[in-house]
Amino acid sequence: MIHQLVYFSRNTVPGGDRAMLTNLREIVSASQRNNSRDGITGFLIFDKTWFVQILEGERARVTETYNRIARDTRHTSTTIMNVRDVEVRLFPNWTMGGAMRTPEMQEVYLQHGIGTEMDPARLKSTQLVALALDLQAFEQAKRQSQRLAG
Repeated sequence: MIHQLVYFSRNTVPGGDRAMLTNLREIVSASQRNNSRDGITGFLIFDKTWFVQILEGERARVTETYNRIARDTRHTSTTIMNVRDVEVRLFPNWTMGGAMRTPEMQEVYLQHGIGTEMDPARLKSTQLVALALDLQAFEQAKRQSQRLAG
């Protein structure tokens, strides 16, 4: 069994869009290094207000990873939404995939009933996991079309 943890937190990264994008890249890069070492996979959804993250892996490693993340000063009000064991990883190819909310992704959010503002406290963890899976598919399709165009 694979241990899965879903949490959200309030973004406290200072600055505008460029600073947030730079920070997101740093977060994803560090997460990929750490998660590759620890056997963790998952997905990070990021916007100007919220981080939503799904972590998957061995129970002790997921717990250690979450505890390290919860101490990070780039966010606050870290809230665990769900912890469960699943039969297979939902994000097996992502040591940490990530998606910053952009206008081109808006349709994916709308399909999940999320309009202008995303408030993870008003959503169920299953809705956020479904959103992450669709954002992952969106990102993969975008990369595939870029490969075909290149």
